[in-house]
Amino acid sequence: MKIKITDRNCAKIQTALDAVNGRASDHTYRDYADLAALVADAETRRENLRLSKHEARGMQVHCVSGNRVPRAYKWSRKATRVEFTYCATGWCLTDLGSTTIYGEGGEIRTILTPALDRVVLAKFKSALYTVASEPSSAPWVTGSGSAAATAG
Repeated sequence: MKIKITDRNCAKIQTALDAVNGRASDHTYRDYADLAALVADAETRRENLRLSKHEARGMQVHCVSGNRVPRAYKWSRKATRVEFTYCATGWCLTDLGSTTIYGEGGEIRTILTPALDRVVLAKFKSALYTVASEPSSAPWVTGSGSAAATAG
């Protein structure tokens, strides 16, 4: 399954959701608007990782519907499991199914390929810190003339 998340494909996505959920509605993603909100969250995750649209190809976001319920709630619940993948044309629905959840509720998880992981780490590293080649090469570490040595 690969359906691009656009308003034009709303009917296809709704048909797929109806087929997966059956009569269940309480703890599931019920309509296209639910998935569109998840895609907006996925796009925010992509932007927070500082991945360009080109670099993000292959990034996945796995979502399970449902909220946490009190521990006294002892029955299982039917939930919707959704997988979005960032493709050349944007976010696509690549997997849709049902799953059983208990008290814990749903989740949203970002999945990166090893190559994407390296890109994200390199961007994080270049934006937030620099690794010095030698500890003594730091400009604030000097001999006896440093501020720390003269302050004492």
